[in-house]
Amino acid sequence: MHQLSYCISLWLLSYSAVLARPTFHTILIAATNDHSVGIACQIDLLATHAKFGNIAEKIGYQYNPIVIKDREFGFEAFAQAMRAVRSGPDDIIVFYYTGHGFNVTRNESDFPLLQLDTINPKKIPPLDLIHNLLLEKKPRFCLTIGDCCNRLIDQKLPVERSMAKGTVCDSNIFRQLFLNQRGGVLVASSKRGQVSGASLNGSHFTWALLQSLDYACYYNEQISWKQVLDDTQTRMQNIAVARVAGQQAIYAITEPGQSPAATGQQAAQTDTMPAPPTGGGIELIADTTVTQLGPAVVPAPRPITGPTASGSQPAGATVQPNPLPGTTRPDYSQVNQFLNGLVDESKAYSVRKGLQRQAGDFFVHNARVKIFVNDIQVETVPLSDLMERYGLLAEKIRQINIIETFSKLDPSGRFYTEVAVQEIWN
Repeated sequence: MHQLSYCISLWLLSYSAVLARPTFHTILIAATNDHSVGIACQIDLLATHAKFGNIAEKIGYQYNPIVIKDREFGFEAFAQAMRAVRSGPDDIIVFYYTGHGFNVTRNESDFPLLQLDTINPKKIPPLDLIHNLLLEKKPRFCLTIGDCCNRLIDQKLPVERSMAKGTVCDSNIFRQLFLNQRGGVLVASSKRGQVSGASLNGSHFTWALLQSLDYACYYNEQISWKQVLDDTQTRMQNIAVARVAGQQAIYAITEPGQSPAATGQQAAQTDTMPAPPTGGGIELIADTTVTQLGPAVVPAPRPITGPTASGSQPAGATVQPNPLPGTTRPDYSQVNQFLNGLVDESKAYSVRKGLQRQAGDFFVHNARVKIFVNDIQVETVPLSDLMERYGLLAEKIRQINIIETFSKLDPSGRFYTEVAVQEIWN
């Protein structure tokens, strides 16, 4: 009898010790049935389940996992798990989610929304709200993790095309691109290993390409496909989400008789090429036929020229001198890239100020600048004042376009003595 009482007492003591141990709660949610990320989510779930269980054992805590996966995945199971967690003052709570997520502009939080439901927007909880609800349970410590996308999905691209007054679309630009060009052009909106972004009213690359073609028709005198595609990349970088994602288009310009298969192979090799030096550079591969669009300014091949279109020049347009042998007129795509870099707020102010030194690559030091804000000319200033303007007004300016038809070159045909720029304001 005494021996039985002793055993019962020992068992009660052991059971009480177990009950007295604090609990390591986990809520592990994985979109394991999803067709695109399901396999990765399965691996994530197994790895985190094992790791948190091991940590609980190492620190002497009871491990209490709630796992939501496969057919159970959804808002209802999530809500039930949130209600089921009862935390003591020494308990630990870990919430882990792996699956799809996103954000929207009306959400003031930087943290994502978890896509636990594909139909009902009221069943897509914000990650920071989940964290705050768990903290209200008064645990010793709470860790909340969302391994998911956080891209804004409801941003709209600007649809307006604000052309400077006095400009007209010159059909000769399209003749240069489609009639004077032989061979072909192969383009992809993102390089190998990347995703291509889109907003509610269009894909980022297509929007930028159509903008480049539109403005070239109104503002350019000479054009090549290389310039159009380089300018497209500059315009795509003006889209904040594309810039943050680092989306970078690639293209291959093929000559008549050149094998598209060979070009495709060369294009696929762009990821193996060394990165451009500090300051950036457009990466040219295989005798400049395959290009990875990059963020900086380098000398470009001389643009394709074509016959002058019939009809009168736009008001204010000038006849430019032909460049001297061995020189090249400024490449408009590089000038646009330079000007937009001056107002790119993703760059530090000191970096943007440093970029101003590149003005001498395109303009004489005492060049005069006609400034258009949207479609109205507002003033004419010295080049130095333009540099100061862009240092101060970067946050107000969304995009800058050079207007070649309203600009003048020096006798060498290499530098602008007068230049017209259009600012598209936010």
